[in-house]
Amino acid sequence: MATRQALMRFRRAAPVVGPPIPDIQRRRDEEVAAKGWGLCSAGEWLWGSEPMRWRRVFPGRADQVTVARQLTAALFAGTSREEEVAVVVAELASNAVLHTRSGYQGGWFGLEVTLQDVAYIAVTDLGGGCIPTIRSEQPGCEPRVNGRGLLMVSRLALSVGIHGSPDNGHTVWADVDLRSKTATAPVQDTPLAS
Repeated sequence: MATRQALMRFRRAAPVVGPPIPDIQRRRDEEVAAKGWGLCSAGEWLWGSEPMRWRRVFPGRADQVTVARQLTAALFAGTSREEEVAVVVAELASNAVLHTRSGYQGGWFGLEVTLQDVAYIAVTDLGGGCIPTIRSEQPGCEPRVNGRGLLMVSRLALSVGIHGSPDNGHTVWADVDLRSKTATAPVQDTPLAS
């Protein structure tokens, strides 16, 4: 069972857990040989064929939105899109804290980012609010606090979606194209879909 401290600290999505230390080096050597990393450069190793993915859980407080934004900007440094990715994270995390049980006492939100040509950014909340939509017109779910945040996210992203439910929580995600210099996605005026 993971401790609270383990959940709160930054970790790679697939941590190394396993055999005793002597076996670890042998298995690493076998992995290096299998992947052909023998004499590659640090850059080749860092930007290998597999996307880099991180997950972190944050306390459901407004000050943690800034922490999530700063972490994401640091992870995407050098992509020329780090500010736009940070804005997406800040908006999705703010919505989780402001509009779901994530913002209640003891609540939390989860952040998952994948760094690749089309970056995946997702925030998971604890539910309890309405279904997130872009410019919602559903009775009782009218846009709060100007209601323009997800519209802005849809303009920065190639696609935006959601899965989950108000009862069990949602994961709201956005795909951001890191290959382009600026966002060019068309304005979306529809509910989020997965």
